Amino acid sequence: MNGSGVRRWSATDTFGDDRRHEIQLDDGCGGRSRYPHTWLRNNCQCPSCTSAESGFRKQVICDFRFSSAPIRLQIINNDTLYVKWDDSHESTYDLQWLLERNFNEGQERHENQQVKWTAESFSAIFRSFKYEDVIKSDETLLQWLETLAVHGISMIKSCGLEQYRVKELAGRVAFLKKTQYGETFKVEVNSDATNLAYRSTYLQLHTDLPYYEYTPGVILLHCIVQPESSGGESEVTDGLSVCDRLKETDLDSYKTLSTVPVRWIDRGHDDGYSFHNIYESPVICEDSYGNIKRINFSEHHRDSKCPVSIDKVHIWYDALEKFVKIAYNEKIISTFKMKPGIPISLILCMHFI
Repeated sequence: MNGSGVRRWSATDTFGDDRRHEIQLDDGCGGRSRYPHTWLRNNCQCPSCTSAESGFRKQVICDFRFSSAPIRLQIINNDTLYVKWDDSHESTYDLQWLLERNFNEGQERHENQQVKWTAESFSAIFRSFKYEDVIKSDETLLQWLETLAVHGISMIKSCGLEQYRVKELAGRVAFLKKTQYGETFKVEVNSDATNLAYRSTYLQLHTDLPYYEYTPGVILLHCIVQPESSGGESEVTDGLSVCDRLKETDLDSYKTLSTVPVRWIDRGHDDGYSFHNIYESPVICEDSYGNIKRINFSEHHRDSKCPVSIDKVHIWYDALEKFVKIAYNEKIISTFKMKPGIPISLILCMHFI
């Protein structure tokens, strides 16, 4: 170990736990990281193997030698790994680049920066940004997107009443997803509409578009008209907090809602267009790491046809009852009233409103 505590890198060819060949980096201070030969050769950063513009591989996989082995290793200037392979190909790797891709000694790694919130913490995490700042400043745009990624909800102020503003805001970061209701749509009282969002009755907690396999990542709600009278409040609950609480208090119910499939439908007409959408998915959807990637929750759009045996139906309703009680718990749910010219943005599949 260097007496000054400065890293002095070295590289050695070694065997992993499964006796497969790896290159081990040692920083001289007790830190080690290992990289399989195959992975290193497949991720060679030279111009013939990787595009300098995009960082994508240029290698043709059917011509790739999966058995490549190094014949020479060297640390250059204490910041670069040099490898000469047995086919005479030469590769160099920036050590910081390698450290950012270390395999964590066999432990699965998944960066999940989402922060759960409740009614008590809602006012602290519910950040607002000015419309013009998000449109004109990349720094503010990044702060807004980071807020959405971490907390899943934010407010945009001073937007004005022009209806094109919400489309302009969305276009600042991504493509708009077109649904059967269009790229944008007005939510206003319409007694002829089949979607209950167009009625004047209470609109309960829900996630939008559960009947789509690929849902939009973010939904923007732009308030144009809001009466001064009572009513018109928005309710919002952090779906991640609901699931977390359910998992802690009743793991079996959590497993039921994350495994039993449900049919989600949208059938009707809008602006002269008829549609009938069907999608099957559990209420809680996890990724391969066990993190929640999507929540489907809409009493209006849950079909009466259950694609499961009758014994699972009883269990599923028991689990749903517990889920609903948590979602509507006063310590979880938050209420606020939107004002004209102020849109609210939220991650579509994580939060109910």
